[in-house]
Amino acid sequence: MNYKVIISYDGNHFHGFQKQIKNITVQESVENALKKLLNNFEMTYAGRTDAGVHAKYQVLSITTTEKLSSSFKSSLNALVGKHIYIKKVTKVKESFHPRFDAKQRTYKYFINTPRNYEPYNLGYTHLINDEVNLSELNVIAKSFLGKNNFTNFSKLRKDQNPIRDIAVSKWTHSNQGYIYTITGNSFLHNMVRSIVGVQLACLNGKLSNAKIKSSLKYPQNERFNHVAPPEGLYLWKIKY
Repeated sequence: MNYKVIISYDGNHFHGFQKQIKNITVQESVENALKKLLNNFEMTYAGRTDAGVHAKYQVLSITTTEKLSSSFKSSLNALVGKHIYIKKVTKVKESFHPRFDAKQRTYKYFINTPRNYEPYNLGYTHLINDEVNLSELNVIAKSFLGKNNFTNFSKLRKDQNPIRDIAVSKWTHSNQGYIYTITGNSFLHNMVRSIVGVQLACLNGKLSNAKIKSSLKYPQNERFNHVAPPEGLYLWKIKY
């Protein structure tokens, strides 16, 4: 049987999602909890997040020969620790795969400026020193829409396809600060943080929007070295 599991987590307490040899990760924490509840299982997931990156909506699948009881969700929550929360567990078709079946992924990046920063936001938003112009940010954000080559915005694996299709790229503002929303078919390693960092660098005059646009069609030899820190980034939604 195959079960779809939706979880959220506080990335400040993990060295990323994927299991590592020495560091505590989300995957290891969930699997260790599952071992106490199930005799046999296999777990897959929608995608990895870096150390310090949060998730409001991460999707797992658990395949097992055992039927999960109605109390499974609460039992798993009691075991994974307070920095992970199991939101929903549903039985799905055997062929469901959280990564390969995903149609779109949405990330959000949260920024504070001195005008609305509070100390309790430390670790959950990125504080920048200057106020920003929302209209100018959105002009830059539009450059990423559509199919583009993101070689200069990621750490590519060998022979990895750098082409990604972005459906939403926009900034909004609220009492909590500035929020960047990006939706695409999939994302490369460090891609969203690089996109945010490059936009802020462009706003500060460190590079031009024309150079950004050009790199998306004709990549340069080296990636941009403007990468926003992980604490402002959230895996927000996955659409199937």
